[in-house]
Amino acid sequence: MKLFSQNLATFVLLIHNAFSTCAISSDISIATQQRLSVIVGSTTGATSIASWLSTLGPNGQWPDSEINYTSGCDALAASWPAQSHWSRINTFAAAWHGGLKNAAQYVGNSTLRSSISSAMMFWFSNDFTDPACLDSGGTALCPCGTPGLWDTNWDSNIILIPGWVGQVCLLLGESLTEDESAGCQRMTSRSYATFLTGINGVGSITGANTMDIASIGIDLGLSTENATLVSDAYTRIHEELTVKNELMADGIRGDGSFGQHAGLLYNGNYGSANDVYDVELAAAGTIYQASGASRSAFISLIQGNQWMIFKNTITNVLHWDFSVLGRIISLPVADDQATENLKTNLTQMQVIGQLWDSPEITNAFNTLSMNSTTANIGSFNGNRMFYANDYMVHRGPGYVTTLKMFSDRTSNTECLNSQNPYGFHLSDGTTYTYVNGDEYEDIFPAWDWNLIPGITVDYAATPLACATTRVTGTQSFVGGASNGSIGVAAMRYENPSTRSLNWRKAWFFVDDIQFVMISGITSTTTAPVFSVLEQRRQDGPVFINGVESGSGNFSAVSSLWHGGIGYAFNASDSSTSLSVSLKSNVTGSWQTISTSSKPPVSVDLFAAWLHHIDLASSISYTIFPATTPTSFQQRLATSEFNIIEDNGTTSALLAANIKIAMIVFWQSSGGSVTIPSSAPAYAPVTVSATGGSILIVDLVTWNVTTADPTQSLASLTVTFSLGNGSLPLGWDSSSRAVNITTEFPTGGVAGSSVQQLVFQ
Repeated sequence: MKLFSQNLATFVLLIHNAFSTCAISSDISIATQQRLSVIVGSTTGATSIASWLSTLGPNGQWPDSEINYTSGCDALAASWPAQSHWSRINTFAAAWHGGLKNAAQYVGNSTLRSSISSAMMFWFSNDFTDPACLDSGGTALCPCGTPGLWDTNWDSNIILIPGWVGQVCLLLGESLTEDESAGCQRMTSRSYATFLTGINGVGSITGANTMDIASIGIDLGLSTENATLVSDAYTRIHEELTVKNELMADGIRGDGSFGQHAGLLYNGNYGSANDVYDVELAAAGTIYQASGASRSAFISLIQGNQWMIFKNTITNVLHWDFSVLGRIISLPVADDQATENLKTNLTQMQVIGQLWDSPEITNAFNTLSMNSTTANIGSFNGNRMFYANDYMVHRGPGYVTTLKMFSDRTSNTECLNSQNPYGFHLSDGTTYTYVNGDEYEDIFPAWDWNLIPGITVDYAATPLACATTRVTGTQSFVGGASNGSIGVAAMRYENPSTRSLNWRKAWFFVDDIQFVMISGITSTTTAPVFSVLEQRRQDGPVFINGVESGSGNFSAVSSLWHGGIGYAFNASDSSTSLSVSLKSNVTGSWQTISTSSKPPVSVDLFAAWLHHIDLASSISYTIFPATTPTSFQQRLATSEFNIIEDNGTTSALLAANIKIAMIVFWQSSGGSVTIPSSAPAYAPVTVSATGGSILIVDLVTWNVTTADPTQSLASLTVTFSLGNGSLPLGWDSSSRAVNITTEFPTGGVAGSSVQQLVFQ
């Protein structure tokens, strides 16, 4: 308690210094001007200024028909509509300050300045006075009905509104009146003080929350010319802007993914890097700029982010993969959230790349700025496994495919602020394939949450509700191996809520063909078990076995094609049947899955799934993305995938045309599998491993890529033994049995792939 009191005294002194007069250092002056440029450059709404001025009431409040000022327990917990009051003031302040496009006539305008003051003082005079309402609204500490403008979501009170306030006050500078300055400092300083006091219900302030709150401190420090406060805020940012290696850590992970809310993949929302661009552009050329580990971590994040982005070729807009948006998947494009676009200023990315002399950031900017006629922006091809968050991306000519899994090291998703109540299955091997890029846009209120693309599910056997949406996996064997071009992912699944469904699934990404094996299915319910191929917007005809078809249940199916994606099946396998659903004008309300007030959607949906009639049978199928009906049949005829083994012990596939073997050993003891010879004269090769693992073996160069999905093995020994016959191509040893031992990475890079040559 004594230590807390000492720290509090130090912190109060720090904030007190923000209100004192001190000489403006050159660094503060430079950072202030650069920060102002960033704020003005990101401000919108100039063409609405005249309209907003005309409707602003004499008390500084806009009509309820324009802004919903509902506060307290009755207010929306997410995207508090009352924030529009401050976003309008921000536009006014940027116009008054100068530099805002299409607003030159308002620079220094006294009428505009008077309106700004009126609007600011309306909020300040109605600000909550009970400090408990900052983070305990709706509880006994700040019960419903407590006066003032506050929201039950602490984010609105600590980050959202103070963020706007800090920007406005910095823009107004020395023109602030005493009352305005007092209001500015009160709202921003109590936000920044949460670094010491903490936030009710939040274990610690980490990740994007650190960035947001520290940014508010920077604006406070710059506006009050307090170098100590600015330095403290930047120190907090740069300490956060490092690679976080703990399990379920918030922030940048070693693989370039971004975690938030303890174990959730959130590159597309909390990890979009906007705050970093803003504060680092302000700090450029000053003592506050990032260096060393902070720059390296941020570069890693940018490199990871670019893998997760696709283009909607219909609207010409870049988007985040839906699997990196978390609960934000439940919000429409029109809500100005992370589903709308990247929410990233690419020009800022370019400038940071130049300021830091970073070829990695510059390359990312160039990639994302390229013209593209397909979803794969910049023709950015290859495979990458994000081992810290159980996520794989495969990009090829004309398409982007993403795969989201979860394990006992990660969680599936979350329902927060009434957003995403039905998302329980969103990490059950969810596979999105983008060709045009509009496949899934704004369909989520209408789609079937038990038929999420790529999952294997005991249909409707798990109740879907907000309170039970988030779970951590029960299985450790989840991960993938990638050599940058080829990827193999594997997931051992047990429904963590009901424990009623188990399966093992392997995905093989080779060039522009994807092969899926499913084995070990067990179910204790009477619900049908489906493996979902796709659920998306309809896009043209459906072809089954090369013949145009409609909805129905089909057996002895060899192929399916729709919307640029083909699927191939074993027609002689009677253990499954194919179901296809084509529905027109399916309606859905955003209010059922989020707090959005947007009108219902009506979409035409296509869905296809395999019904597992015999759960004991292993099945497989092949996916051909970015194809036409004709090219699909051509590629199907030339495909040379041979199943070596497909059961609950081993899943192994041979890509005969490129001589690549891919193996998943499911057992903790490892396993053994024999790869047939590529020609009659050559000896077959038996591959044995001492532990559960994933291997990609090049049978020409004998380069082996290995990964430990459990992230628990220290090492793995793999033995290659020849059968009868002559030495295979590239076998550079007189011995017919060769061992290699791989030392697996640990800590924050556990689960990453290791490449090793059999013959050194």
